[in-house]
Amino acid sequence: MIQNSKIKNILKLLNINQENLSLEEDLKIAKNVQESLFPKTSTIKGLKYSDFRKSHSQIGGDFYDFIRLREGNVGIFITDVSGHGISSAMVAAIIKVMVSTMPYSMKLHPSSFLDYLDEKLLSDFQSHHASAIYIYVDILKRSISIANAGHPYLVYASKNEPFQEIVTDGVILGFGIRKPVSNVINFTYHSGDRIFLYTDGLVESYNPQGEQLNSEGLLEMLNKHKEEADIGILKEQIIFELNEFYGKNDFIDDAMFLIFELE
Repeated sequence: MIQNSKIKNILKLLNINQENLSLEEDLKIAKNVQESLFPKTSTIKGLKYSDFRKSHSQIGGDFYDFIRLREGNVGIFITDVSGHGISSAMVAAIIKVMVSTMPYSMKLHPSSFLDYLDEKLLSDFQSHHASAIYIYVDILKRSISIANAGHPYLVYASKNEPFQEIVTDGVILGFGIRKPVSNVINFTYHSGDRIFLYTDGLVESYNPQGEQLNSEGLLEMLNKHKEEADIGILKEQIIFELNEFYGKNDFIDDAMFLIFELE
């Protein structure tokens, strides 16, 4: 009896280990699939950019994409799906499909772009919500239009000015609270201006002293290294500062940021 009990326990452990190995393999596949959804190119006409991504688990709900439009114009989209792990990653992937099948005219108008996603999320995924920013960059007119749906504010620096938040009102996608989802801000840009986009996991995690970085701390980091000529070096400086602040603690949520320089 004792021997049979031991055998059963061993078989049970082997089965659990096999299930864990299978789950780990599935997560690796899911991670590879998610990676394939991110933009492949490191260059966009009229823009230079660099990114940082870290998921709380192997995969997550933070996602960004570029929408190439006529006449060389471009849309920049960043979203943070609620929750963690596989379910959030799946919703982020489906949002990418929603964007690709969206009527073209909506991609030219940030408010319409976010209204469309709000309606689709509300009808298809009532248990998931997402914050988002959509930026329409008109290369010919050298103008930018921004709409924000409950996402951390875009941070902007004119060539000879400090980084500062551009305050944009908006409601998280998927609730259908009001129309329009977001107001739109328009302005012209100049060569050398920079844009910094991020998800809230970057500033809402805790260091060993129980402190959060918050948006004020992030702005301080950015302005400390504003004079870096290369955005790739600027990215590395921000990563170093984040590691210094958080120490041994990891992000409690998915975390991502993007730095753009307008040409």
